[in-house]
Amino acid sequence: MNITTTDQGDNYGKIILEEMELSPDFANWGIEISSSGLNGKVIEIGCGLGRNLEFLKKHCTDLWGCDYREEYISYVESNKYFMQGKTILWDISQPPKFQTEFDSFFCSNVIEHIEDDQKAICNIARIPKIKGGVIIVPALSHIYNRIDKNLSHYRRYDKKELNQKLTNAGFKIVDIFSFNKIGTLGWIWQGMIFKKDTLGKENMKIFNKLMPIIRKLDIFIPFPGLSLIAIIEKNK
Repeated sequence: MNITTTDQGDNYGKIILEEMELSPDFANWGIEISSSGLNGKVIEIGCGLGRNLEFLKKHCTDLWGCDYREEYISYVESNKYFMQGKTILWDISQPPKFQTEFDSFFCSNVIEHIEDDQKAICNIARIPKIKGGVIIVPALSHIYNRIDKNLSHYRRYDKKELNQKLTNAGFKIVDIFSFNKIGTLGWIWQGMIFKKDTLGKENMKIFNKLMPIIRKLDIFIPFPGLSLIAIIEKNK
């Protein structure tokens, strides 16, 4: 199917996000293996409907969420009792206007949606008193395909590019690594070989059910994973 209009892309993007909600164990995996970058008072940048918040609260002393969509903030405030009064409306393409101070941040699958991602990363560095945090992005620029387009991704990242942009913003790389190597095969299979527009609900249900096995296999698979994690500290 050819993607010819913005409406089509938006519709497919919504379908894909709904499919990804069927794999909460994957979200928890990314948080668990990057939790060394989280401490103290944490803000999740791009909290959306709050899927990650339940997992993140185990890794900090105080948790806040922010998003650029008012409806997402309202949903989180209404449906996550522990988040009441702890949300911020913020578009990271603009500098932060709030004065609330944070120790660290968690930002998963956000900056690839922003055309000027370098500016967005610099804005994250301007969060009052921020010391560091975690950024997760889609990896492997050469496998960008129709599913990325439908998700409104401007890009996928290679380590060198992500490292450089974080360094330009005044961050120091503590660790940077990929994960979800089985996912790399699935992304190529769906988006490049079979040219599917979405991931498929049944595929995501199976992916979630097999997560314990997938996690164990990940360290033995020789090729890169579908996502990149950067654990970073702000230069003093």
